[in-house]
Amino acid sequence: MLYYALFLTGVLLPVSAVAASTVLISDATQDIQLDSLDADLCTETEEEAPSSEEPFFSFLDAPQTVISSGVEIFAKSLDKFFSSDKVFYDTSGTYLRLRADAVRDENGNIRYAGNVRLKLRLPNTKKKLKLTFESDADKRQDDVSVQTQNTPSTALKEKDYFAGVQASFGKKEGWQFKPSVGLRLSSGVELYTKLRLKRRYELDKWSIHWNETPFWFNSTGVGLDSYLEFNRKITHDNLFRAATYARWTNKTDYFQFSQTFLMFHTLSKRRAISYYVSVNDVSKSALFEKYYLIGSTYRQNIHKDYLFVELIPEIRYREINNFRAEYSLILRLEIIFKK
Repeated sequence: MLYYALFLTGVLLPVSAVAASTVLISDATQDIQLDSLDADLCTETEEEAPSSEEPFFSFLDAPQTVISSGVEIFAKSLDKFFSSDKVFYDTSGTYLRLRADAVRDENGNIRYAGNVRLKLRLPNTKKKLKLTFESDADKRQDDVSVQTQNTPSTALKEKDYFAGVQASFGKKEGWQFKPSVGLRLSSGVELYTKLRLKRRYELDKWSIHWNETPFWFNSTGVGLDSYLEFNRKITHDNLFRAATYARWTNKTDYFQFSQTFLMFHTLSKRRAISYYVSVNDVSKSALFEKYYLIGSTYRQNIHKDYLFVELIPEIRYREINNFRAEYSLILRLEIIFKK
C-alpha cells in the first residue's frame, strides 16, 4: 500500500533490547534445523537427481532456510515473553491476561488502570472457534502504540468491552483468516464484525509479518487496519523490529499513521528489556495529533511462568503542546493463564 512509504522517517534508538528464555530459543532452533534437514531428505527422494545445470549457489538454500526460521522463532519467543497482542490473536487454546497499571505523570499525579483479555476455546471445534472477551479491542494493533498511544491522563478513561466469537482458517505457512463477530459493551450495545488476514514471510535474515483487518461497527461504519512488521536477529540475545501501522475509518475519512522501531535484549531467562522510538501522525494536520514517543519496557517474570512486572518510562512530544517533553512512568503487574 502506498502509505507505507510515508513511515520511513523514524529514528532508530540504538540500544539493546528484549527477549525470552535463551534455553527455549536454542531448543526451538534445533527443532527447526532437524525439520529442515528432514524436509531436504524427503525432497531428494521424491525428485530427480539435480542436473548439471543446477545453480552453483544452491548449496546456500538449506542454511538460508534454517537462519530465516531461527529469526521467526526468536521473534515469536519475544512476543510470547512480552505477552504481545499477537499472542492473544494467534493462540490456539484458552488464554487469559489481566493487567493492572499505576501511571505517574510529570506532575506527580498517580492514576490506575486495568486491562483484561480472554479467549476461550469451544469444545469439539478442532481449535477453530473461540469465545473472546476484551477491553479496548478496537485499539491499534502495533504493540508499542497499544500500550502507550494515550497520554497518562487519557489512558485511564472509561473503557469499552467487547464480547464475541472468533474463527480460524488457513494454513500456518500461508494465509490465515480469523473472522469474528460480537458486541461492544459501553454506554450502549452495538454490533461489530472483523476479518483479520495474516501472512508471514521469511526472507534471508528477515522475518516479515503482514496483517490486514477490515472491520465494521454499527455506530461508525467500516474501517481498515494495516500492519507490516520486519524482524531481524542482530546477535544471539538481540532482535531488531520495524513496525508500520495505518488505520482508516469511514467516519473520520482520514488515515492514522505510526512508524515504530524497537530493539529487544535478553538479560536472563526471566528478564528482558526493549527500547523504542515511534513517530505518529494523521492525514489532517489541523487535528494536532502528531507526536513522537521515546520509551523503554523492562519486564521480569517474578513467579513461575504467569506473573510478570513491568517498568515503562516514556517521553512524549506532542504537536498540540508545541512538542514540549512530557514524562510518564508506568508500573504494570500482569497475570497470564493459558492452556
